[in-house]
Amino acid sequence: MTRSIRWRLTVWNAVGVAVVLVGFAALVYWLAGRAFRQHADRTADTGFRLVETDPRVATKPVERAKYWVREFDEHMGVRAAVYGPDGAALAAHPGVTGRGLNAEVVGRRSETDPEGQRWRLAVESVRAGDQELRVLLMVPLRDQDADLAALGRAMLIAVPIGLVATAGLAYLLARGAVAPVEQLRKTTERITADRLHERLPVRNPDDELGQLAGTVNTMIGRLERSFAEIKRFTADASHELRTPLTAIRTVAEVALAGTPTADELRDIIESVLEECGRMARLTEQLLALARDDAGVVPRPLERLSVAALAREVVDTMRPLADAKGVTITFAEPAPPAGVRGDPIRLRQVVVNLIDNAIKYTPPGGSVRVGTAEADGTVRLTVVDTGEGIAAEHLPRVFDRFYRVDKARSREQGGTGLGLSIVQSIATAHGGTVSLTSTVGVGTEAAVSLPAGPPA
Repeated sequence: MTRSIRWRLTVWNAVGVAVVLVGFAALVYWLAGRAFRQHADRTADTGFRLVETDPRVATKPVERAKYWVREFDEHMGVRAAVYGPDGAALAAHPGVTGRGLNAEVVGRRSETDPEGQRWRLAVESVRAGDQELRVLLMVPLRDQDADLAALGRAMLIAVPIGLVATAGLAYLLARGAVAPVEQLRKTTERITADRLHERLPVRNPDDELGQLAGTVNTMIGRLERSFAEIKRFTADASHELRTPLTAIRTVAEVALAGTPTADELRDIIESVLEECGRMARLTEQLLALARDDAGVVPRPLERLSVAALAREVVDTMRPLADAKGVTITFAEPAPPAGVRGDPIRLRQVVVNLIDNAIKYTPPGGSVRVGTAEADGTVRLTVVDTGEGIAAEHLPRVFDRFYRVDKARSREQGGTGLGLSIVQSIATAHGGTVSLTSTVGVGTEAAVSLPAGPPA
């Protein structure tokens, strides 16, 4: 059966206090009994010293023995017996002889007589002149037992009352301790995907509940940002996919509305293919980002040379640069820089960076690609002399579907996902991406990766 935390806290506190109270009561009861026995022993010690310090015991042992037996009984309520060196009783109280007690064993012990009365028996050797006497004292424990019984009865009443009071107090404390948790629960229930702006109340940020609420608030903040990014990503992706679909539909409707010639039909088909190609690129890029976000296990890493990879991409894209009138160069590193990575995905990084540089560099400009290794890091740089990016756009250039000039980017076939893919791949390889730019001067993109053995 499931119990609430409040109920469990109450039970645990009550059980804990019950154990403490019972243990404390047992300790007090034992200490009280021990104190009563010590008091009886001190009474016996007093009796022994009285006999021992009596100067007439050595000369008149029988007379003084009878005297002390009578004195102990009348004034201290102690029964006594005095035995000579030969073990014969010089004087003895009837209660001692009636029980057949002797002084053979020196020591102290507690006994109960046939009537149920408890006594503290003490036997000790006493020196009287040149002879040694044995004195036996029976100290009654009647008053001590009565006090101990009264103490026990008081504890039997006080302990249950204390347990009930403790259980009530424990319940109140548990309710007060759980109240903030209940408030956190109610507040958390109100927070939905549409109300992620709400936060849990934090009364005391230094205690455990305050730290828990702060952690949950931080988590809600991350969820809020993630939901906002998902909504923006969904809206941007829908918009990007709707644009080529609308273009294809429009071209198809125009073609169906008339009787196009063979040349016009060819233009229509080429336009449709162009839009299909844009949709295919966008879909592939979206799938790549989705795989990165889902943490799909990449292919086994290989040892490769970043310089060789960059040189290959530069040679491959040189015709594209020549067609636009842009000069592209590659600086050979010394020694060659090596990393461990996925060659296909790292090639995509280099392709995207060089493609952006060529795309946004006017005719007559230049693109310089280089690699270098320092302090255990391989750095790939792509520097262009293009139009540059304004400072207010730099913090967002890695956001998905973000474009500095949306109209021009779409005309050039861009999707706004290139730099996002570069950043995703670099992060997956334990690296970073940075972008610096000056309007009218150009842009430098740099990818830093952990260095590995050269290929």
